[in-house]
Amino acid sequence: MLGVCRVVLLLLAVTQYVQASWNSEDLALYDLVEDLNKNFYEFFGIDQDAPLSDIKKAYRKLSLEWHPDRNSAPDASEKFRQVVSVYEVLKSTELREKYNHVLEFGLPDWRQPIYYYRKMRKFTWYEALLVLVGVSTIAHYFMMWAAYYEKYLVLSQNLRKSRKREKKGEVDGSMTQIREALEVYRPQFYGLLPFLIAKGSWSLFIVSFCINLFLIFYFKEEIPEPRRTAPTVRVPEYTYEVATDLKAVSTNNPELYAKYLSEADESQKKHSGGAWTSEELYQLVRLTTENLWIVLGTPNRWECMARVLNRSAQDITAMAAKLKQMKQEEYAKLAMGQQSVSSSTEWSQAEQKQFEAALQQYPKGCEERWEKIASAVPTKTKEQCQQRLKELVELVRRKKASTQNNN
Repeated sequence: MLGVCRVVLLLLAVTQYVQASWNSEDLALYDLVEDLNKNFYEFFGIDQDAPLSDIKKAYRKLSLEWHPDRNSAPDASEKFRQVVSVYEVLKSTELREKYNHVLEFGLPDWRQPIYYYRKMRKFTWYEALLVLVGVSTIAHYFMMWAAYYEKYLVLSQNLRKSRKREKKGEVDGSMTQIREALEVYRPQFYGLLPFLIAKGSWSLFIVSFCINLFLIFYFKEEIPEPRRTAPTVRVPEYTYEVATDLKAVSTNNPELYAKYLSEADESQKKHSGGAWTSEELYQLVRLTTENLWIVLGTPNRWECMARVLNRSAQDITAMAAKLKQMKQEEYAKLAMGQQSVSSSTEWSQAEQKQFEAALQQYPKGCEERWEKIASAVPTKTKEQCQQRLKELVELVRRKKASTQNNN
């Protein structure tokens, strides 16, 4: 492990040394020289000591020649990029001096760290990683052998000193112990850097997995159950369709028209301006929404509804407008009230008495209680009896609640 740390520190030191000795301009210049592989001055057609004006003239000439809009050659864009890069180097005094130094002494070779740094910059991340692992493995292998021979030299020196004081047989025994001790430090194939990285990654995975299991089993939070929402009564959507398969009611008969007017006058006298019951509101909703015989487009539609409900046409139109503007909560109360009214009208007084007597005769805990109650009320089924009991309990609860609110 110590050898691995040494290799990493060596690579970091080389990288810092390269970055401190050469900047990005130097690296870009070296890449341009290697990419063009030609003398910049010969490429521009000027002398090495040419002034800046000659450099600009040569640049304008070459830029017009190799511009992609003027030249249709496949390598026109690449040539134009090289022309611009060479011009940026030659017009700068500092970069021009560095290029002249490269012309005189050449690019850095393998004996300088910048050579390997430039090669690494052109690699992809996985190529650079493979090269780094390979170099580190080789360096680690040599360091393992260096540590082995270092131990060997130390033990050999100690052995020479012990030979002067001990006998030969004892020396042979000490040599055997030395070989056994050195066998521990002898480089092994499974002790190289890639195997150490794999072992360390596996150990880290096992430790993190055990920690996660511990946190799951000992710090598990209870997930709260979602609350049940109370069912809401949906307000019906008022859709009006034109009658297509029904024949419109004709009112051209004067006798029928006079009859309708007289009936309307009588109903207006009886119920005009009176309070609406839940049954009347329910019938009005059914007449205006369901596909009954009084549909949209029927002549004297509101008068027909008035005759059915025994009210005036003005009351019908006014209440229909109020129903359209009614809120969901108000409509829910109306629907619940209508359910109780409709359910109560289904039971006659005789059936109600039979039902109450059966409830007293068969109290809770009696076997087959609801079958016996249903048999006591011959006109009703078991399910209808159960539903009737629920309605009566709900009615009593509402009366108690209204009494408490009034008090």
